[in-house]
Amino acid sequence: MKKKWLWAGLDLGVETASVCIINDGGEVVHSAVCHSSAGDVRRELCRFRRTRYATVGIEAGMAPQVARGLRNWGYPVQLFEVRQLSKFLRIRRNKTDADDALGIAEAGRVGGSLMSRVYLKSFDCQALQARLAIRKHLIAQRVAISNMLGRQLEVFGGRLTCKPLSKKRRSLVEAEIRSIFKRGSSEVVSELRILLDFCERLVSYQLAVDRELRLLAEGNDVCRRLMAIPGVGPLCALSFYAAIDDPHRFGRSTDVGSYFGLAPRLHESGLTVRKSRITKMGNPGVRALLVHAAGMYFRCAPTNSSLRAWTLRLESRRGRLPSRVALARKLAVIMLTLWKRGTHFDPHYVTYDVTPEAETGLHPIPVREPALSLA
Repeated sequence: MKKKWLWAGLDLGVETASVCIINDGGEVVHSAVCHSSAGDVRRELCRFRRTRYATVGIEAGMAPQVARGLRNWGYPVQLFEVRQLSKFLRIRRNKTDADDALGIAEAGRVGGSLMSRVYLKSFDCQALQARLAIRKHLIAQRVAISNMLGRQLEVFGGRLTCKPLSKKRRSLVEAEIRSIFKRGSSEVVSELRILLDFCERLVSYQLAVDRELRLLAEGNDVCRRLMAIPGVGPLCALSFYAAIDDPHRFGRSTDVGSYFGLAPRLHESGLTVRKSRITKMGNPGVRALLVHAAGMYFRCAPTNSSLRAWTLRLESRRGRLPSRVALARKLAVIMLTLWKRGTHFDPHYVTYDVTPEAETGLHPIPVREPALSLA
């Protein structure tokens, strides 16, 4: 007897979740609205046997704790890419939560092979990504406040010449304020000192967090091996580690370049094949750090490094910026390869044998090949 499968779609909101379950023919067999928690959603799904579900579809980025909870209970949860899913849902005339849940269920039933899946990261990697995102946001706030302070001093004829992280910054700014506002305008002076205090607190936070992240990277075996690559620092290693989570989810190590948007966009139609700029998909923070690491690698790597020689040859043909982006893509592939193999970086020979045994990480087999094979 042929097994009848069910597809469920969840439209998760802040407080409520719309649940829609359809059968093989696309008919709705159950529809409900519940609280957006894993337990309440599970009670709606428990109306049918867990083994009957082919897919429980959720829009990526919405309540990952619900997806983790359902997976822990054995449900086949799939996260769909937001942009593709939004285009699929745009077919319907009206947009309601119930229609979105039905559309997500239909996406799992008829568009499962076409819709891109999103990997659900572990809680630890998600927490690390949150720390890095908060650090980036607060540093942007510190830069904005520092620029505001400098501009206000320039309006009154002063100038802020010290570096943002300088220990003498407070005394220099106070000296500028005293020289400008010798008398009067006490309200302006108090406002400027508020900006200075806020900027100093953010600087202290940045120094403390950077110190903690450096210790965290040095205590992680994977990040420690990644930092052995010239130009790759603690922030780049941790960001790469948090974005990948599981290196073996990439069938080929070269796919990581496309994952971070460092591969060129391809347009093919008939006899026309055209490659344009990089796609810039994926995590923009990791991509920026990889490009920065590529620039630092070119400065810090040994002069007889094969990877550096390859970059110089490419730079002579394509220019400086494309060669740095290509080197960033190579570094991403090298970092993932080292992570899979459990080996250490060699500046002269950086590729490894790609065999099924080596891909599992059980038998790291270094092979002496030039770096050109990683293109």
